[in-house]
Amino acid sequence: MRKISVGLIEPVKIQGKKKRIETLGKFDTGARRTSIDKNLVSIIGAEQVGSTSTTNVHGTTVRPLVNVLLEIKGKKIKIQANVADRGSRKYKVLIGRDIIFQNFIIDISKTHNSPELGDLK
Repeated sequence: MRKISVGLIEPVKIQGKKKRIETLGKFDTGARRTSIDKNLVSIIGAEQVGSTSTTNVHGTTVRPLVNVLLEIKGKKIKIQANVADRGSRKYKVLIGRDIIFQNFIIDISKTHNSPELGDLK
């Protein structure tokens, strides 16, 4: 299987039961599972199919899981994404290893001009 080269930030199409939208997603190799903002989930009409335990620097929480179809650079992937309040975040979709593995190679030079930390803001 050929992997697609992507930048750190890429356009993502998200399909639920009601609607399909396009937004920017951020690839995160530290995230086990893809995460979508709760407001986007409402807009596209994705229904909850379960829940998952998620651990981060703030502790462990239980988050809803939804079935969605994502399209990144023409590649369509059906996944169960967790739902989080990403309202204060610049990117409403965080693409985790569940999608990256087997599908993509991340090349930050595609979306950033330098290796400086400030370039990522």
